[in-house]
Amino acid sequence: MPRKIPPPRKYLGQIFLRDALVVDKILQSASLTPQETVLEIGPGRGILRAALARDTQALYAIEIDAHYAHALDQHFAPATHVHIIRADARFYDYGLLPQPLVVVANLPYSMGMAILNRLFEFRQRLSRLVIMLQKEVALRLLALPNTSAYGALSVFFQYYAAMTHQFDVSRHAFTPMPAVDSTVLTLVPFTVLPWPACDEPWLFRLVKSAFAHRRKTLRVNLLTAFPEALTRTALATICTDLGLSEHVRAQELHVRQFVQLAEALYSLA
Repeated sequence: MPRKIPPPRKYLGQIFLRDALVVDKILQSASLTPQETVLEIGPGRGILRAALARDTQALYAIEIDAHYAHALDQHFAPATHVHIIRADARFYDYGLLPQPLVVVANLPYSMGMAILNRLFEFRQRLSRLVIMLQKEVALRLLALPNTSAYGALSVFFQYYAAMTHQFDVSRHAFTPMPAVDSTVLTLVPFTVLPWPACDEPWLFRLVKSAFAHRRKTLRVNLLTAFPEALTRTALATICTDLGLSEHVRAQELHVRQFVQLAEALYSLA
């Protein structure tokens, strides 16, 4: 790598992992085999990238910053199994890469959810993701019903994948030091959805509406969102059939119950 290193670009959310012990723990969490194809996003200065290059026979990295993409290209030039791609991971066509992929990445805070959403558009090509996110965001993904962090984001990702908390990472492991801590998660997309919905866009529209006002009941939120399609009587009947109290709030429903509700309301919406 060149000696002159540009300062981190705030608009790209650049913070760089510098703790080798954290890198080792990420690799342990990933449990990579030499035969697996790995994708890293935002390798930056390359501390995780160098470790991944030793553990796999096919490694791809997407880097948005031209300086770091060029520097990594030069550094890994002798390693023919390492491929540096200069691109914006929020919009990249992951269908261009081999499958299945194992994603191992420290996602930038400012772009993390946009990148994760994009990756999940290609979830059938991903065997698992071992990713580092801002701790607060990770807690929202992992959150269970009846907790303050549980929301539409939790339902969306838990519908598509099984998730495991691996470990937390102190802000002191990065340079420059961010204002928050991080968390490493493993996400394994379901090969067969445990609670498949007949119309997924409708399901997530319903979920978003259900969480629109957390202090209001589920029924109030849905009647407000769909005034022309739903009546109090029809909604009350469906909720009763599903065993849902008239006072229930969205944060009390499991993913399975949201799917059941969406199926029951589909013909009315």
